[in-house]
Amino acid sequence: MEEVKYTPEIILQMFAESKKEANELREQIKEMSVAADKRSAETDKQIKEMSAAADKRSAETDRMIKENSAETNKKIKELTRNIGGIAEGNGKMAEQMIYNSLEREMKFAGIEFYDIERNKHKKIKSLNLEGEYDIVLTNGDTTGIIETKYQVRKKDILKLITTQVENFRKLFKEYENYKIILGVGGIFFDADAEKEAKEKGIAVIKVTTENVEYFTEGIRIY
Repeated sequence: MEEVKYTPEIILQMFAESKKEANELREQIKEMSVAADKRSAETDKQIKEMSAAADKRSAETDRMIKENSAETNKKIKELTRNIGGIAEGNGKMAEQMIYNSLEREMKFAGIEFYDIERNKHKKIKSLNLEGEYDIVLTNGDTTGIIETKYQVRKKDILKLITTQVENFRKLFKEYENYKIILGVGGIFFDADAEKEAKEKGIAVIKVTTENVEYFTEGIRIY
């Protein structure tokens, strides 16, 4: 193999070519760096746009949820008011039907009465006491107290035999020595309410679309 003689000219030529290659390499690196920066900037832009879009969708979703929640709450309140109104109206209807039935017969649990009052109310400020009773029947020695509800619950029975009876005697002193019999009437009865009423000797009065049914067996004097 022939030995290459590195003359000054050859060395200068090699140096020039090497410098050219180095410059070209630097240019390639620079171009690659610029391209990378451009891609990075484009990527950052895309990420920012996607993030902004996600934030917008999230904000829109939150707004829709709040609006739907507010609308739902409004509808629930309206429905609750309507149900409450229906229950109150049906409760008044039950009271009216029971009152009409008793007024016509003037008899309850086999006992004859000569006076009947509806929504009997009294307040005694000195005792800090107030009460209202749906239907009250009286004769010479007996008072019949009847409470009416749209739907009768066990708590209504317990209130009647405790608070209602006790307060009645305090509010209406003229009847404090009278015998008291109790009745509870309504369109619907919870199972435990009807059972509680019968166990406590309270008449059960059921209102149907056609008539009023009385269940007075085992009624007790209070």
